[in-house]
Amino acid sequence: MQIGRWKIARKDLIIGLAFIVVLYFTLPQFGVNPYFILLALMAIVEWLTKFVLPWIVLYWAIRLIKSWESK
Repeated sequence: MQIGRWKIARKDLIIGLAFIVVLYFTLPQFGVNPYFILLALMAIVEWLTKFVLPWIVLYWAIRLIKSWESK
């Protein structure tokens, strides 16, 4: 499996998924609801795509325009 330019080995993918499954089943033993962690991660991703990502795109767009103007 290849994502972008980096190649992810199957072993690493299986280890990552196993880690997530184990974490999902062990968190309730420590009094943490995995559903709230999922909601928090979704809120973080939403916030990043609303507020941070547009500024990153704007920065790279300005750099692209400046490089075109300098040629």
